[in-house]
Amino acid sequence: MVHIAKKYAESLFEVSRDNGVQESVHADLQQIKQAVNGSKAYQLFTEDPKVSTDARIQFVKDTFNGVDQPLLNLLQILAERKHLNLVSEIADNYEFYYNEYNEQQYMKVESVYPLSSDELDAIGQSFINRTGYKKLLLENIINPELIGGIRATIGTTVYDGSIQNELKQIEKSFHQQ
Repeated sequence: MVHIAKKYAESLFEVSRDNGVQESVHADLQQIKQAVNGSKAYQLFTEDPKVSTDARIQFVKDTFNGVDQPLLNLLQILAERKHLNLVSEIADNYEFYYNEYNEQQYMKVESVYPLSSDELDAIGQSFINRTGYKKLLLENIINPELIGGIRATIGTTVYDGSIQNELKQIEKSFHQQ
């Protein structure tokens, strides 16, 4: 099902981009994801085999009538194929394509204390220069175990400049001798 969600998201992004509505589709998908995540009623509805295809399609038309046409079309296809339970995964995958297209990425910056806006901006600019992204969406996470320094995570890549990491490297070098 993960592969299916990725294909739906890729198609939705391409159609949204071609129609110039990728921004609003992104925002709508995030809102929809937030609304359906953890909703027991939505989960039961999407999994109930007794709910007819027509009822699912009508639900989509009634509930999501204000979204852009490419997203509404996808939601209707999901309703027809009984795949409405994939909305959150599709939103996550859409976000990947959206970020790639906009040359941006999320970045977690772990530090011992909360960093100021200026410090985060300087760190972000440094990593923009290093990675080639146009924009980094920064989140500061407090982690007292680092002792000092920072640990930055962009996607699956970790840049560890913490004192904790330096101490581990020193310990490792002593064990190798």
